[in-house]
Amino acid sequence: MSRLVFTAAAALFVGAALSPAFAAEEKMQMDHDAMMISMDHCGLPMGEGVINALDVQKSKVNVTHKPIESIGWPEMKMDFTVLKPIDLAAFATGERVHFLLKAERDKSYSIAAMCSLDVEDGAHEACMTHMHDVAMKTAVGDGRSCDMEGMGDMPSMDHSAHEQGEDAHKGHH
Repeated sequence: MSRLVFTAAAALFVGAALSPAFAAEEKMQMDHDAMMISMDHCGLPMGEGVINALDVQKSKVNVTHKPIESIGWPEMKMDFTVLKPIDLAAFATGERVHFLLKAERDKSYSIAAMCSLDVEDGAHEACMTHMHDVAMKTAVGDGRSCDMEGMGDMPSMDHSAHEQGEDAHKGHH
């Protein structure tokens, strides 16, 4: 009986000791997610939202997105043109997404990359690595530098898929 009491007490002690660590990790992930939504990648704004409607043939998507502070947009519902090679057929109405915006000459924005939040973590991370690559290539194509110094210090950033090459994100968005 005393062994059972000791085991239960030890389990409670370990659980109590670890709960601040788990809470801190969860808060760090929430802070990271908020930072990713409000930050730019290579000068391109990022957003997060829910797909309301898709028009695959016209490469259009209607999204209700959270505020995008970097360009002064409040939460709103709006239509976007989606640039190639995004395959809108891979997405569905109601799906939560991260997206990267590219400013157009007419002062509008198009979606240059989009990743589902409703997939396994590994698939999402691979897609976000691809989004990072799109941002870097777009910045270079626009004649801007994309200084990513310090990006490796960001919490929960896994650049291993980037190091593995293009195969890491094939097959999803």
